[in-house]
Amino acid sequence: MVSRTPSNGRSAHTSPPSSAGDVFRVLVRHKGKMLAVFVATLTLVVVGLIFYPRSYVSDARLFVRLGKESVSLHPTATLSQNVDVEGSRENEINSELEMLRSRVLLQDVVDRLGADDILSTASAGKSGWTDIAMSPLNSLKTWLVGEVSATERAIDRLETDILFSSPRKSHVIVVKCRASGPQQAQRILQAFLDSYLVRHGKANRTPGSHEFFVDQSNLLHDQLEEATQVLRDAKNNSVMVSIHGQQENVQAQANALELAVLANERALASSEAKITALQKALGELPDQLVAEEIESPSLAADNMRNELYKVQIEEKEASSRYTALHPRVIALRKQVEETGKIFDEQEVRRSHKTRKLSVVHQGVQNELWSATAEAAAQRAEAKSLESQRAAIEHRIRGMNNNEFHIAHLNRRVELLEANYRSYTNNREQARIDQALETGKISNVNVVQPASFVASPSSPQLRLTFLLGLIVATLGAMAVAFIAELFNRSLTTPEQIEKELGIPVLFSVPRGARNDLITN
Repeated sequence: MVSRTPSNGRSAHTSPPSSAGDVFRVLVRHKGKMLAVFVATLTLVVVGLIFYPRSYVSDARLFVRLGKESVSLHPTATLSQNVDVEGSRENEINSELEMLRSRVLLQDVVDRLGADDILSTASAGKSGWTDIAMSPLNSLKTWLVGEVSATERAIDRLETDILFSSPRKSHVIVVKCRASGPQQAQRILQAFLDSYLVRHGKANRTPGSHEFFVDQSNLLHDQLEEATQVLRDAKNNSVMVSIHGQQENVQAQANALELAVLANERALASSEAKITALQKALGELPDQLVAEEIESPSLAADNMRNELYKVQIEEKEASSRYTALHPRVIALRKQVEETGKIFDEQEVRRSHKTRKLSVVHQGVQNELWSATAEAAAQRAEAKSLESQRAAIEHRIRGMNNNEFHIAHLNRRVELLEANYRSYTNNREQARIDQALETGKISNVNVVQPASFVASPSSPQLRLTFLLGLIVATLGAMAVAFIAELFNRSLTTPEQIEKELGIPVLFSVPRGARNDLITN
């Protein structure tokens, strides 16, 4: 092997191998270093596997089935009772996972098992050199955050040792616990599951809900009984079997009364028109007719004639005795004149007529009386109908008031009855929830309790040894290439010719050098 120093006085490194042959020669040239690194790496892996603390895993599986918690709300909820089952299932799984991650469950486990037990369990498998290596880090942590209680350290330990997972489109939750021994892992996981089931039962139920619904349902029952009694009294006071039946009855009466009023108005108008026509006809018709007419001498005229004759005779006798200016003559002449006038006024013959009542007039009069009486009856009927109409209207107004009052009472009774049923159902639901909580029954079933696995889960010997073998191989090769990269020797004829600029006459393989020296 020849060391080279370039003419410019600066040292140069060997160029990296560019072919498979060069790589092989580099590996052969540094096989000692590679073997040392390979053996050292495998030794560290084996020593680590020997002294690394063993950890054991206990796992359990929870099946979240479709239960009453999934498809219904709690009785104290005031929302709609419709639940989207498809959408709520994924939310329910996520909620259960969040509940499993809650710190209060870890606190329950620590309170149940004890912080010292958990911390001693977690560190029981650590070797002395691990404690020595971690001691400075623990001291630094204590200096930074202050002294941490054993309970807090136990909870922090459980947060890292208890793991959860849920496969997609599955209703199963996998819970795992890591510890230094299989019994400890099983015991911690079982305590965790027991605490979770208790917390899950309480999370889906409201404390005191059963007593609340019992009180409310009893109160609503008393109010319902009181409202029902008030409604019954209101119906009895209004003499009503049913509002609808009474409305139909009153409506039929009102309709019949309206028809009767219209018929009465028509009849009264007809009667009044008939009376007017009969009165007019009665005024035009004579009440009597001439039945017989007889003519005879007038007795008064005859007597008056005789009296006139007597007066004339006396006037003539006085005229013959006395002068014309004699008072007696004048008086007699005046009497003759007056008697003559009276005689002239007297009819010579006198006719005697016999009269009788007119049949037509009498018939019209009878019809008039009948029409008048009928009109009077119709007017009286109209007054009676008006009073009946007023009574019906008053009854309708009273019935409308009663209907409003009774409808209000019915609504109150129906509302109280609906509330009473709802609170009764909720009371029964709360009672069932309380019984389920007492019996620790829920929609989460432990399909696999905390398992006991005797074989450690870590370290995984085969996988770790295989990874160590790969790392040792790659490290040995890396050491060879790094050593070659910093090597200043000229190892090939090509490098000598390139660096020194002189031809190589011959080359002797490294393995044949001793043979040449011996010969």
